[in-house]
Amino acid sequence: MICPKCGDALSSATKVCPRCGYVVDDRMDEYLNDLEMALASVKALPKESFGAYFSSQAYIMYALVTLVFLVVFLLTWGGIFLILAAVFLIMTIVSLIRKFSGARRHRDSEEAFRENMVAIESLMRQLKNDYGESREVRDRIRDTTSELKDIVHEHNANHRHAVKVWVAVITVVLAISVAGIVMLGSRDLGSGEKVETTM
Repeated sequence: MICPKCGDALSSATKVCPRCGYVVDDRMDEYLNDLEMALASVKALPKESFGAYFSSQAYIMYALVTLVFLVVFLLTWGGIFLILAAVFLIMTIVSLIRKFSGARRHRDSEEAFRENMVAIESLMRQLKNDYGESREVRDRIRDTTSELKDIVHEHNANHRHAVKVWVAVITVVLAISVAGIVMLGSRDLGSGEKVETTM
């Protein structure tokens, strides 16, 4: 086979002329269109709000807070910590109910995102293998890779924000717990000293 553009001899399996970059196989445009459509599908997927994402994962944080307040109650026998543990236990149960009621929707959204990402990566591999010597294909793959990084970063933004909120809440809870232990411990110590002086 001869390249129509530069006249170089090509093997029958060649899809892009290695000398001039001429595309011998006209299916490249079809693959590029498929890649563009798959990328548009990922961008068009509805984005889950931070509130929805946070509430679907909040049961973990509430359960941890419940455990912390329960441990502090067992250490200090301060009734306020038992009440707080009970409140957060109720919040954990409510959060679990919400999670399971909205789990299907969240799972479908994640599956659609993953399927589109797999399709894009598969098309990029196909283009690179078959038409990697074409400058247009190399430029498109580079641009698509850059866009995918932005899409994944945005997709994971809610997860990162939720983790920051969880860390902040746990820090506040631990600070309250330590303050409670110190206050109740000093109160018990003060009452012990009064008992000794009266004797």
